[in-house]
Amino acid sequence: MNMAYKLIVENYGKIERAEIEVTPLTLFVGDNNSGKSYLLSLIWALLSEDNIMLCQDLDNLLKSNLPQFYMDLHNLITDKQIKQIEIDEKDIIQFINELFKVNKDKFVKSIFNFDGMSIGKIEIQNNSKHQYRIKMDTTVEDSGIEIYESDELWMRFVFSSELPYKKVISRIITQMISGFLKNNLAPGSTFYLPAARTGFMLAKNTINQVGRKRAFDWQIGNGIAMKSAEVSPFPKPIIHFLDTIDDLNYNTRESSRLNLIEWINDNMANGRVECIDNNSGTIQYIPKGMDSGIPLRATSGVVTELAPLILLLRYSRTIKEICYEEPEMCLHPQLQYQMARLIIRMVNSGINIVASTHSDIIIQHINNMCQLNGHYDENRAILNQMGLYSDDLISIDEISIYQFTDISGKTKVEKIVPDNNQFRVHSFSNALNNLLNQTLAVSDIICDEEK
Repeated sequence: MNMAYKLIVENYGKIERAEIEVTPLTLFVGDNNSGKSYLLSLIWALLSEDNIMLCQDLDNLLKSNLPQFYMDLHNLITDKQIKQIEIDEKDIIQFINELFKVNKDKFVKSIFNFDGMSIGKIEIQNNSKHQYRIKMDTTVEDSGIEIYESDELWMRFVFSSELPYKKVISRIITQMISGFLKNNLAPGSTFYLPAARTGFMLAKNTINQVGRKRAFDWQIGNGIAMKSAEVSPFPKPIIHFLDTIDDLNYNTRESSRLNLIEWINDNMANGRVECIDNNSGTIQYIPKGMDSGIPLRATSGVVTELAPLILLLRYSRTIKEICYEEPEMCLHPQLQYQMARLIIRMVNSGINIVASTHSDIIIQHINNMCQLNGHYDENRAILNQMGLYSDDLISIDEISIYQFTDISGKTKVEKIVPDNNQFRVHSFSNALNNLLNQTLAVSDIICDEEK
């Protein structure tokens, strides 16, 4: 599922300008400290957060920017004779962009829990000509609203008839904005895997939920963000990651992702990562061929790196999107190759991936699978001998790759256009060519001295 809009940002950290369209597999590649994690965090927030900060002063902005629609909503709620009203999607997008103009700095500050954050511009664009119809739901005892996108029911909710109409209007618009920005993803279906996941996994019991909320998050009071303790707060994606691991339902196992879990166990983890005590949430690694497990703190870096992903796949009810920082972290080149296979298999199973990566191995494998896509049936036997199956292939149309290049302290973000069914990442090839040239020069020096 592609994001329903193009995201445009300007003057965001080091990023001068970026235009991003999220596809089932979206990769950010390029220089260190160039803004990849910043952009990944922003996309995560748009797809998952409740947008409290974005919707500040919503009522006044709605009255000034969409006065007729505001009046139509008021009449729909208060006048039983009016059955439905309509609004074009372009008007909703325009209003969201007005909210961004007013609240963009508050929004990014809330993502990073840092008052020094700012952004020059956030904007979304969409050429869709969809129309929304909002109508009263007459099937409920109280008052209800149904919202249709074109002719399909998009969302519905019930509210007390005693609730002031202003609050009802605010709720309707907030729900529509949230649904649009999240691309209709279900709540709790977008996850963030930070680069420091190993450290946080090992320390998660020490940094418990109460401690996180009191010491590592901003508290919102009267619409003003305030730190509750003199401790450096965590960014929201980190807090979300820790909360997610704590809140997994260890009493259930998601059978639809069993094939993915078993594939990781066999090809990467060489064992199982499981919860052995539902009440305490104790996680252990059980090596292949053994019945008893060992705690994560006593396992290898590979296991602790893979553990959060395995736990998400095994115990979370719904996964639709994963924002993944450097999935190749701590992995040997052979396991980076397997990680590339896993990423493709997750995408093919319906899990969108937005990831930053420095791995040329991952990119090269993705290129190989793009080129093989459509040639599986006639080469099935050969590919099977290579250990490749239909789940390993992916269409290049499902992928977007963006190059982040540092130019005099500012980052230029460019979409890499595929050539001959593959993506050519110049930052990787340039680094490898430089190393090759250095190796040849060293070889020449040694040979001359030996002569």
